[in-house]
Amino acid sequence: MPLTRSAGQRALAQNSSRRNPARQSRPNPSRTSRREREASSNSSESDSTGHGSKGSPKTTRHSISKTTPRGKANDRSRPVATTKSPSKRRQTASENLNQISPTHGPSWTDPRIPYQFWVDVFLYARDESGADAANTHWLLQAATLCKLLSEPALTAIYRYPVIRHASKAKRLVSLLERSPADTLFNYRRKIEYLHLNVRVVSQAVASQLIRPLTRLKELIFFNPAEQPPYRELDTHVRWNYSEDIFLALQSPPADDFEALSLLPIALRSWEWSGSLLGGYVADFKDIIRIHQMPSFAHLTRLSFTNFQVPSLRLAGPALDDPQANVQTSAEDDEVIDAIGDAIAHLQSLKHLVFESSTIMTSRLLSRLPTYLTHLELINCWEIDAENLAMFLITHGSSLRTLSLMHNQSLDLTFLTILAEACPSLQELRMNMSYYRHHDSLNDADPMYDFALLPDQIPTWPPSIRVIDIEHIRSWSIESVYTFIHSLVDNATSLPNLRELMIKTALDIPWQTRAELRHKLRDMLERVFLREDEDPHDAAAPKQTSDTHDLARPRKRKRSRSPRSPVRRSNRIEAHVRGSLRRPRRDNTSQRHGLGRPLYREPDTDEDEFDDTELSDAETQQSSSSNPQPELAVQGLCHTVNIIIDNQKTREFPYSMDDFLSDGEGSSGVEWDGDDDDDHDFSIAF
Repeated sequence: MPLTRSAGQRALAQNSSRRNPARQSRPNPSRTSRREREASSNSSESDSTGHGSKGSPKTTRHSISKTTPRGKANDRSRPVATTKSPSKRRQTASENLNQISPTHGPSWTDPRIPYQFWVDVFLYARDESGADAANTHWLLQAATLCKLLSEPALTAIYRYPVIRHASKAKRLVSLLERSPADTLFNYRRKIEYLHLNVRVVSQAVASQLIRPLTRLKELIFFNPAEQPPYRELDTHVRWNYSEDIFLALQSPPADDFEALSLLPIALRSWEWSGSLLGGYVADFKDIIRIHQMPSFAHLTRLSFTNFQVPSLRLAGPALDDPQANVQTSAEDDEVIDAIGDAIAHLQSLKHLVFESSTIMTSRLLSRLPTYLTHLELINCWEIDAENLAMFLITHGSSLRTLSLMHNQSLDLTFLTILAEACPSLQELRMNMSYYRHHDSLNDADPMYDFALLPDQIPTWPPSIRVIDIEHIRSWSIESVYTFIHSLVDNATSLPNLRELMIKTALDIPWQTRAELRHKLRDMLERVFLREDEDPHDAAAPKQTSDTHDLARPRKRKRSRSPRSPVRRSNRIEAHVRGSLRRPRRDNTSQRHGLGRPLYREPDTDEDEFDDTELSDAETQQSSSSNPQPELAVQGLCHTVNIIIDNQKTREFPYSMDDFLSDGEGSSGVEWDGDDDDDHDFSIAF
């Protein structure tokens, strides 16, 4: 596979970095107290993501109206005393509010709420904010709001500091070099995950950052050139793993007496980059020596990125030289064996990742340990279905998660032995879109003829919980039916399945494709989708007999209401408004195909089929001529989404949100053609 790549995508690779998803934000400094000074300096050392400023939850107060019983006849003539003074009205309103019983919600200012609860709240809010949150300094505002929230908010910031500039890294070093006795909180023990961009952080600063971090769990040095779209893998970088980095992992800071009594930093996750080898770690064999250090003895996750075999660099006349080919083939085997030996030294390894590496071949697959629970292959060109099937038969008994992303030679034929080879598999995630190797050449087509043949029936283990396969192509309608019926016919054998997401492209007439999509989607939803009911609020007050009928909850039904044909612009506007209003984790929208906006577009042929209406006679005639077979219902999935269209697969697909301006929620009022009648163009003198 050629590695000649242009430099035109450098900025794109930097912006699409998956290891630094946060946007930088620097709040206004505060000088009121030591806690505020440390929190404001935090904006210089690290970046964080989060929502905008959060307001306090409002308590809804319900007014209680008392009905006065009807008095006697002589009482009706008495005048009713009314309070007309403003001060008396305010006093009466205050007394009424005091009589109202409090709601059943918790008191957020209660000091009995544990510290870890607030930490989880801020961490969840930070993760949910996304990579491009506009207002990222709200965590600092929460840290300076009150003493109760200071340490939890700062913990969420420092748990995973994001460094985008060299000056930020140096300021973070200066903060970590301060003794914990001189700071309000021990910032050294708060950093657990550290991802460093080698184009931003120098080797000297990196070692200074690592040494004070006694609780560091994950350390990753990444090169933006090795990120998608993977067209700059052979770019030279003047940066390598220095000896000071590994010495910093061994020696704790001298001024931290608590850290001196601890063992060296015990990493849980580490990533090797092939472009950073050199110097202290000269070649693949030196990786074995590094894995024998105490800091690497307890690794549970290991990643190899951009590790290429020596034969890939043959060019020119050497390609036709038999002696050179034999020599490089021997070198390839030696390199692959060295990587296999380095992995074998990690007895606690559970999660193994190979990304954009030609060393991932059938030879290396056979040398992997049998105790892996998570295997992740990303953009590995040499792996095909036959090699993967052989690996799963011998090593798949302990696998829980299998992630296969952008592997150009891998089809779906290995699914025929999945149930037998992986009896404990819980998650299967595949993305069958591929990246081009050259900017000027479209060489991102699959390296196989068919993704699945009609006579190749997939098998699914009973333990499977998630099936997510995207961008399937190069197969026939018969193969699609075979794939879907392998799930429907074995629905009762899949009691643990909770998420089912399939996206495929078929180059067939749109009427046939729409009919196929409608039929298969209804079948899958009828078999797998869970019937949701309204939640029961145990803390709600009892309803009186007068309002019982009005407050009775209505059961939601999973039915499709017929829609009248509308203009495309109306559908687009409704789609945009719905996507802006719905929450991130709305399972209901996911079940109806709206949870993944990259797939469902309002201008595809799916809407053309859905907008067509059938009369009652035609519906009854079609249902009587084609009776629906009785299917076994599993009914436990909270997400069922099948997408069938003819859209071409692209490296970076765009959705409707990519073409909206900030704050733009609608394209304006739709013109219906009747505006001319509302205006009088006559001239009045």
